[in-house]
Amino acid sequence: MPELTELFAVVDALALPILGLWALLSTKLSVGEALRRAERRFMIALVIISLVTLRTVMRLDDVWIIHTLTLASMVLGVFTVPSREGALAV
Repeated sequence: MPELTELFAVVDALALPILGLWALLSTKLSVGEALRRAERRFMIALVIISLVTLRTVMRLDDVWIIHTLTLASMVLGVFTVPSREGALAV
């Protein structure tokens, strides 16, 4: 059975990218009032991921590159992934 620290390391490496991807995609796929809620969730996720990335880089943890790439993909994804907001005829 894996130790608790190993399990935490795996969760730390996988949970943050999943949270970032979920926040980005929910922002890009939502419209109307759901878009406003998704934008708030995205900003909260961006702050959390920024703080965790800062902690990871300062401590030189093994997953610092994963956290840094997650943060970079969230920031760049806002500009590169097209949204559905302008695609719908109102």
